[in-house]
Amino acid sequence: MSLDNFSNAELAAEVERRLACSTVPSTRSILIGPPGCGKGTQAPILKQTRCVCHLATGDMLREAIANKTEVGLKAKDIMESGGLVPDEIVVAIIKDAVKQPQCSKGFLLDGFPRTLGQAQALDTMLVQEGEKIDQVVSFEIPDEVLLDRVEGRLVHPGSGRSYHIRNNPPKVPMKDDITGESLIQRQDDNAAALGNRLGKFHEMTAPVLDYYKKRNVLATINANQPMGVVTTEIAALYAPKKSQAKTSGV
Repeated sequence: MSLDNFSNAELAAEVERRLACSTVPSTRSILIGPPGCGKGTQAPILKQTRCVCHLATGDMLREAIANKTEVGLKAKDIMESGGLVPDEIVVAIIKDAVKQPQCSKGFLLDGFPRTLGQAQALDTMLVQEGEKIDQVVSFEIPDEVLLDRVEGRLVHPGSGRSYHIRNNPPKVPMKDDITGESLIQRQDDNAAALGNRLGKFHEMTAPVLDYYKKRNVLATINANQPMGVVTTEIAALYAPKKSQAKTSGV
């Protein structure tokens, strides 16, 4: 794409963004939380401030299939036959994704790992690549709060950006703030589906959280707060730690 397609203001903003990103340490993070907890709202903010790529596994699978990559074709055959995509294929897709230029400062994983086995498989792959998970953020929120959030949720299919009819409405009704494209309400954003998803989430995720807690990379965020407060608390997790000067006993 020619630079002539961009205004001077857009080019200047991009230069400023890249300069700012050059001083940001690389980080590899995971967001974990139940449906409606706010991950979809916080992920784009964290992506921007940490200069990382946002990897949502569902979107990555669809992209790999559309691009007809080797692992994408394997996933397509399995899905068309009614099977579940094995963990090793999902990990392989993540492995390919993190090598892209937009992931040079790290990545933000959303939707994976969901099980202890997936967490272990992810760690094995990252160790082979000379990397590791630096931060896992667990969004804690009472189940009873989630129904209102889920039933009022609006999603931009292309990016995964999420809004809420009352709590975080788009500037133009049913239109994405960035692209102006139409927003949707997912078919499974209802009480019956939520109850089923929450049960599975709690059952599968508890061992994952314990796994990362033992590795001292787990932080818990109270997600039942205003969006700005949650954003501030997440940002604090990535703030440089103040080193304590050692004092001599002499």
